[in-house]
Amino acid sequence: MASGGAIFNDVHVNGVDAKGRVSLPAAFRQTIEIRCANGEVATGLEKTLKMARHRELPCIEVYDARQVSEVEQSMLRRAQKEADETGEFVDDIYERMEYAAFPSRKDVTFDSAGRMVLPQRLRDKLKIGDDAVFVGGGRTFRIWSPEVLRAEGGEGPETIEDMEDALARRGARG
Repeated sequence: MASGGAIFNDVHVNGVDAKGRVSLPAAFRQTIEIRCANGEVATGLEKTLKMARHRELPCIEVYDARQVSEVEQSMLRRAQKEADETGEFVDDIYERMEYAAFPSRKDVTFDSAGRMVLPQRLRDKLKIGDDAVFVGGGRTFRIWSPEVLRAEGGEGPETIEDMEDALARRGARG
């Protein structure tokens, strides 16, 4: 499951327009390109992200196609182990796991410039307005509202400081 060092890291802030369009940070686009270039991702899915509300935090959790492939492989191993222990069919266990993991995920594609549309329902639920904070988390990343991230502190003080610096730089550029 190693990604050869291509991970999502750092904190980025990009503006969101009235239609929910935002640009994926250039560093994240480069990471996705590297992670999805090894043949483990089905052709055509390299620029498709899977998004859903995080299980515990008030933010969007984002998987690239490589991470989806890794999750599928991990679930299959877990299903096989459970089948060996219980005698149940692997396919039945795996299907339950799939339906627990994927139904709420939305497919979002981005173009060569990284432009994409955040799903309206997720923006509304998670209070993402004029700015989106992208927080790298290794194999996945999260998208936050700055106000919610400040209030929750869910990523730690260093992340909030990095966000504040990025917001200040955006404000200085006008």
